[in-house]
Amino acid sequence: MDLFSHALLGFVLGQALLLDANAQIILIVSSVVLDVDGISIPRWKAWPNFHHSWVHSIVGAILASFVISIASIMFLSLPLKSFIPLVLICLGGSFCHVFLDMLTTGSIAVGWPISSKKVAFNLTRFVDPIFLVVLLVASVIIIYAKDNIGMIQSVTILAIVLLILNFAIRHYERDAAIKVSKRLHAGADSEALALPTLRPDRWWVVMKTQSEKGDNFEIYSISPIGKKILSHSTVKCPIIDYHGKTELPLEPSQRAVALSTRDRRVGPFIEQSRLPAVKVSLSEDGGTWLVFWYDAFTQLSEEGVNGLTIKVEVD
Repeated sequence: MDLFSHALLGFVLGQALLLDANAQIILIVSSVVLDVDGISIPRWKAWPNFHHSWVHSIVGAILASFVISIASIMFLSLPLKSFIPLVLICLGGSFCHVFLDMLTTGSIAVGWPISSKKVAFNLTRFVDPIFLVVLLVASVIIIYAKDNIGMIQSVTILAIVLLILNFAIRHYERDAAIKVSKRLHAGADSEALALPTLRPDRWWVVMKTQSEKGDNFEIYSISPIGKKILSHSTVKCPIIDYHGKTELPLEPSQRAVALSTRDRRVGPFIEQSRLPAVKVSLSEDGGTWLVFWYDAFTQLSEEGVNGLTIKVEVD
């Protein structure tokens, strides 16, 4: 989830818990600090190469909490007896961060290093307009309420209830969208993945089916409320292992795809992609096939195009 939303949640919770100024700042910092793995440097982009890495895990959240607590005592000249309370505050902020990011389409290995399995509930996008507006309005009311503790805590509770209701509705819509798409594939051996759009009443549903030439991704735009399909497209992914005794296909473009899989970068890229797909084109001089492997998932989310181009010489 976006940095501003994380910070707003830290501010609202800090006010409701009646934290002092230092503790309030520390809670906000712990609510956003895990996104340090999203900072890019020249010639190297953190997103999507490193963002949502081990830092966004239970272990990463615990380590960050201890580091922030120690740094706070050192630089803010806080007493040592405040260490445990600070750690608990930081754990609250960092765990909220991890949980909120699990609700988005950006998968994270929350169980690292015990498990590398990535988790994503796909309930919302990187920026959730409803989540952002609810917390922004709550923050403004809290600022104007000043010392009215009852008002501050009531507004916080109401905001949390609205956020829970928001995600509950999205959970229902996600499952409803999958049911609509599965009606077209009844009895077929297919996997379904639902992804949110900018509109709360529109969802993407990707149905993965297998064929002799690889995987096919049937992509549907669905209105779960109206229970109807708005649009449909197909993305083909000829992922076949052409090593060993398997004969190469005769069709030139398919042959280029087959040869591209021998590049050592293609295998890991396919494994890391949620919806691996491929496009093939000829270079301007006609002497080289340009095989572009990409993650079709990035076209449906906000992560940016993630792809790999392999050059294959024309026979």
